[in-house]
Amino acid sequence: MRTWVAFLGFLFGLLISEAAVLAVGQEGVAPASQWDCPKDHPIKGNFTTYSGEPCIYHVPGGAFYGKTKPERCYASEAEAKKDGCRASER
Repeated sequence: MRTWVAFLGFLFGLLISEAAVLAVGQEGVAPASQWDCPKDHPIKGNFTTYSGEPCIYHVPGGAFYGKTKPERCYASEAEAKKDGCRASER
């Protein structure tokens, strides 16, 4: 359901508030700050992707990790995938 809501938001160019997305029920936790995830959830999930996909996650050390503002943070890649994300290609 989370993936569907994110896709519709992208498709219609709507801004979905964090509260509305959280109401659906999802994996992970909120970011610690604008650029950082909590230390126990270091994987950054980004739902406002320009590729048209619902979610891409970035692991520490990845090419875009430092340039990504997380919208959701995950403890593991499995948790990110469960939330409908795919791994960054870089």
